[in-house]
Amino acid sequence: MTATITLHLTAYRSRALMLQREGRDAEAAYDTHIRDYLRYLASEATKAGYVLETDHGEGSAYSIHADSHDMKQRAHDWLATLPDIWNWIP
Repeated sequence: MTATITLHLTAYRSRALMLQREGRDAEAAYDTHIRDYLRYLASEATKAGYVLETDHGEGSAYSIHADSHDMKQRAHDWLATLPDIWNWIP
């Protein structure tokens, strides 16, 4: 039994950029680093026993699908321990 975490890239980008006030600089930094950040997240998810997927959804930045509420909560709590893109960028 595992959980699948789906990052909704359109919403994730919008939310990430709202957290930065640098405008175009933030957009350029995000666009430059998002692929490597997603690879990092996928690697960490695999290590933790989760699956990371992406789509171009809007609305919430991510969603979690799991067989039970407890598994969904554990995946949510785990995701909250990881750095966001701004704290991850080297």
